Amino acid sequence: MKEEISLMPKNDNAGLFIAIAVVMFVLGTEYIVARRKGKKIFRFENTIANISMGIFDRVAGIFMVPIIFFYYHYLHEYFAVFNIPETTSWFLFAVLISDFTWYFYHKSGHKINLFWGAHIIHHQSEDYNYSVAFNLTPFQVFVRVLFWSLMPIIGFSAKMVLGTHLVIGLYQFLLHSPLIPKLGILEEFMVTPSHHRVHHGSNEKYLDKNFGGVLIIWDRIFGTFQREEEEVSFGITKDINSRDFLTSVFHYYSNLIFMMKQMPTFSGKMMVLYKGPDWNPESGALEHLPLYIDKGTYEYKEYSTLEKNYIIANLVLMILVLGTMSLKIANISILGLEVITMFIMITLVSIGRMMEKQSVLYLEIFKYGIVAAYILYSFL
Repeated sequence: MKEEISLMPKNDNAGLFIAIAVVMFVLGTEYIVARRKGKKIFRFENTIANISMGIFDRVAGIFMVPIIFFYYHYLHEYFAVFNIPETTSWFLFAVLISDFTWYFYHKSGHKINLFWGAHIIHHQSEDYNYSVAFNLTPFQVFVRVLFWSLMPIIGFSAKMVLGTHLVIGLYQFLLHSPLIPKLGILEEFMVTPSHHRVHHGSNEKYLDKNFGGVLIIWDRIFGTFQREEEEVSFGITKDINSRDFLTSVFHYYSNLIFMMKQMPTFSGKMMVLYKGPDWNPESGALEHLPLYIDKGTYEYKEYSTLEKNYIIANLVLMILVLGTMSLKIANISILGLEVITMFIMITLVSIGRMMEKQSVLYLEIFKYGIVAAYILYSFL
């Protein structure tokens, strides 16, 4: 008899609540240490944009993880070649297989425009700190499940496959700091913060290097390894003239559509999607959206104390709401989940507009109006 799996989030998201607390503590510690060392690795706009994107990713993850679990579980139940036991030894082997898969998944995210559109956000920040590890979008999940579909078919359970995602994701988070020096012998076979700084560099010699998740041996084997030899210039080769939330999420796909319109044939339009970011057709380079500017020319804005405090207060409020929702999700009605999700998403859009010095009055009225209406409805 096949086990039935619910697609609704359950109350086992307490781990997410704990994870949020831990990573925010780590981020705060890094900020304090950097300040004491006189290292300016945090800029307001970049940090707020990074954390905002991380909130978006986690909100989506609450609803997507059950679906992904169902998908992996379905493949395992109906197509598994072997029945691999859920033991520690087999889990460690699963992590190895998953890390091998990560290399090709990660490399494809840099080499295929359609996938790069989901991954470029992670590389946008010109600062490099633990907030960059949050700078992800749920769009990457659609690519990820394609690459990891083979593992449940081999015989690894959905729980084991998702467990390997958690291990690699946690390890990757710990890599995103400029404060950790090279780590001696570990540099030879593990992905270290030094290796990952290279990966985030826009220096010509650092482009498309060090794709590994936990082990750097895959990069050594496939010729994409590069040591940290010169100061890293973080970010992408062309900056984005905005820190707006919606712009950050959709700019590259908008740019792809803009470029596809310049190709006269259907096959040419498809080439835009499946070639890499550095590809140009034989007819010559395609025009890009005017949103992209030369690296180093972005003009960072000045914010008043009131503006900064209001943006930070909204960010903290979202983190608290997200943590509470993850901890108490089984006790929240579907309507309640919809209202909370809408509240968070409108706040993210609002913060993005505030970052661009745009009015958010009507957005804020609408946001709190929804909350007030829900509270009133709950007491009726």
